[in-house]
Order: sequence, then C-alpha cells, then structure tokens
Amino acid sequence: MKKNFLVLLFLTVFLAASFSTVMAQDNETLVMGIEDEISNLDPGETTISVNERVASLIFDGLVEYGENNRIVPGIAEDWTVSDDGLEYTFDIREGVMFHNGEELTAEDVQYTYERILDPDFGSGLRAKVASIDDIEVIDDYTVKFTLSEPYAPFILGMTFGIVPKAYVEEIGDEELGRNPIGAGPFKLEEWDTGNRMILSAFGDHWNKVPNLKTVIIRPITETATQAMELRSGGIDFGVNLDVGQLDSFMNNDDFKVKTAAGAGINFLGFNFEMGPTDELKFRQAVLEAVPFDQMIPQIFGVKGERAYSMLPPTLWPDDSEYLKENAVKFNKEAAAQKFEELKADGVIPDDYVAEIYVSNSRPNQVKIAEVMVTALNQAGLDSEVNSMEFGTMWDMLGRGEIGIFFLRFVSDPDPDYWLYRFFKSDGSLNRAFYENDDVDQWLEDARMTSDQEEREELYTKVLRKVITEDLVFHPLAHSTQIYVMQDEVQGLEPGNSLLIPLVTPTANVYKE
Repeated sequence: MKKNFLVLLFLTVFLAASFSTVMAQDNETLVMGIEDEISNLDPGETTISVNERVASLIFDGLVEYGENNRIVPGIAEDWTVSDDGLEYTFDIREGVMFHNGEELTAEDVQYTYERILDPDFGSGLRAKVASIDDIEVIDDYTVKFTLSEPYAPFILGMTFGIVPKAYVEEIGDEELGRNPIGAGPFKLEEWDTGNRMILSAFGDHWNKVPNLKTVIIRPITETATQAMELRSGGIDFGVNLDVGQLDSFMNNDDFKVKTAAGAGINFLGFNFEMGPTDELKFRQAVLEAVPFDQMIPQIFGVKGERAYSMLPPTLWPDDSEYLKENAVKFNKEAAAQKFEELKADGVIPDDYVAEIYVSNSRPNQVKIAEVMVTALNQAGLDSEVNSMEFGTMWDMLGRGEIGIFFLRFVSDPDPDYWLYRFFKSDGSLNRAFYENDDVDQWLEDARMTSDQEEREELYTKVLRKVITEDLVFHPLAHSTQIYVMQDEVQGLEPGNSLLIPLVTPTANVYKE
C-alpha cells in the first residue's frame, strides 16, 4: 500500500511538472512568474504594485502610457482642457466592450471615479484625483471633469481602469476584487489563490486582439525557484531573480535578459509617533551605524543603483548630488556614542530591541536588513530582523505598530505621486506619521501650478527637508527593471513598472 502511494505521489508531481512545461512551450501561452501573491484586482484598490500590474492586463483607462511613458489616447480617443485648467472633457470611443459583452459608456467612467472619490470606499488612489469637484455625463460618449483647483498631474489619474457600473452594483466591491470584469486585452478565467491565475485573450478588445491566447501568472516568491522554473521551461518570463542567478542567464542563447532604468525606490523608514524612532538623534545614530554605501552595491549588483533621492533617475527634479553630499555618513563610533547617550537619557529603554521589519518577498532588502542588524548590534543597539509576508506588514504599518521598516515603491511619472502621499500630513501612504507645515504647503503649492521650474523648486525643498534634515526616509537603491525570458518570447520590453507590457499602444507580445 505504501509503495502504491509513493508511485501515485511521484506520478502526480511528474504530471504537474510536465503540464507546467508543456504550457510554457505552447506558442500561444505565456507563463510568467511574479514576486508576490495577488490579493485584489479591483482597479480602485490596487495600490500594491503586484496587484496593479496584473490589473493593468484586465482593465483599460481613458488614457494610457505610450512610448517613454507619454500619455496617449486609450478608451478616450481625444480630450480637451479649458484655458483655466479646471475642465477636462473626454470623447469616449464608441463600441468599447467590457468582458461581459456590455458597452462602456460615460456613466461607467463617472461611476469609476465617484467610487474612488468616496471616502467610505477608502481607495488609496483617491489623493491622485481629489481635485475633482464634479463629473458630468454629457452624453453616452462624452464626460467632463471639473476640478476645484488646477492640479498639474491630473491627466495621469485618467489612466485608472474603468469598471462596469451595473456589474459592480450587482456583485459588490469585494467580489469585484476577486472576479474582475474590465475592458482590457485579457479577461480572468481562473484564480487558484497561491498557485496560479489564468487569463485569456479578449477577442473584442477595442484596440488590439492579443497575440497571446492565454497568460498564466504564478506567484513565485523565492528567486531561486523562479530561476529553476525558467531553466526547466516551467515559466517563460520572470521578474524576481537575484543577482547571483542573473549571471547564468546573461550569456545563455536560450534566454533574453532585458533591463531598463530604475523606476522604483527601495528605502528605509522610521515611525514619528513611536519611541525611540521619533527622536532625530536616534535616527541619525541608526544611519551612522550602517555602511549603506558599501553594502548596497554588493547586495543589489545590476539590480539597483545607490539612491540618495526618493525620486528615480527617470524623473525630475534631479537633486541627487546635493542629497548625496548631505546624507548621513557611516560613522560607527559616533553612532555608538549617540546610542550610549540615548540610553543614559532614558530615550532607549533598557529592554529595547530594535525590530527591523522587511517583506520576505524582497530578498535584497532582507539581506540589507540582516547586515544592518549586525552593524547596529556592533554599535551597541540590540536589534533583530522581523521578516514577514508583505500584506501583514503593511497592515501593521497602517496601525502604527512598526518603528523601523523597509519598503519599495513605484508609481506614475510625476513627483507628486511619489512625494505627496508619503510626506503630506494626511497622505494616504504616510506610514511614518510625519507632519510638517512647511512640507504640507510646498506639496500643495506644487499641485496648484503648471510652471515646471516652480514645481521643481518646491519638490527640491521637500526632498531636502524630509531626507537630509528630518530623516523621515533613507533612500537605499533605485530598482533596475530586469526581465528574464525564454528566447522565443518576442516584443516584451521593460519600461514602466506599473504595467506588464504584453499589450500596449506600442507592443503586442508573442512567442515564436
């Protein structure tokens, strides 16, 4: 009996592996590995990057990102802006269909944005479009947004996925996150949580019928496992390989390795409402104790470059030289002295252990956290790594239960989206619980003007204040986008960290 069970177990594993490989070898099927479990595909709630990237395959917006992240027409074929910058009128294409066969109209657009704006809905995207004062349906294919005040990056908020009003009202918000219906190039067929998601091509897509008939998305948090799956043919495309695994693919004719300039930021943060991280002297000591300049290039390698700004090198303003020059420098002796003084003053309790929180799906951040803990212990501060699932950590951050944390962030190509939500007193991503009246005013002023030079000056003030003076966050590394894929995958190019660019205004990925 035991022998029969072992034979059955072997056959099950063998067949599962064979199925994965066969699927990856199907020229009309793309199997991709992603770094985190998908939790919610409601485009009004996809503030976690992995959810946002997958939702981009299912939903389309009024406008889209084109080449070099320029805004181009999407569901809206054209739009006009009033001279005072307060009215945006969009002309919607006729015949745009949702996956359930219903036509997309201006009412769906109105419903999508009123839902995001509703405080009770609690969308993390609300801050991006909070300037909307009124949404008017002029006719089935025309919708007008009136703003309460000019908002320079408003058009980027028009990239949000449009949802079908009747469907959402019928099934409810929670169900939409699990059973999404959009007007994008792919539709959801199956979602086996923790295992895989299967999407199929939407044949009535308004722009392009995908070359790929099926896309299988597999959450694979371990980088070594993604590398193994690529080599075995279990996946066609991976995005989460560690530095040590990349070398074996770079000089291998069976694979392509493609890179793009860093569009994301890895950073260390502190809680301003929890002791002792609310003390500037403590934050200085932590940063002085750790040799970030030496360790980051060694750990990230080609996957990232040392960062001194919260903004990526693809975005303005570039104040990296000033921020680098004025960053806290490694000084182990000074750190040890500060820790001793803080203990003597009672700021650091006798039983205090600095817990460094990090997502277990961010291997490079975990390595930095481990080196950081060693350095802090050597400087006289008891500390330990607390590596956990990202969703759990994010919930704890929201409740103010974490003092020191690592995060990674990607967003739209405008500094407002990178700085307002993190550093505004009531910012939707202000997990540091940081408040400063000057910073609040600079961020508000930058939203009100369309003058590029004025906006650059204001954002420069914000960056210098929060990074070099108040030490809210400490930038670590700009993430380099790296795609590793089987050689037969064609037309798949990195460039926008918010998307999985399988079907875009400039691409339609296929396999030879």
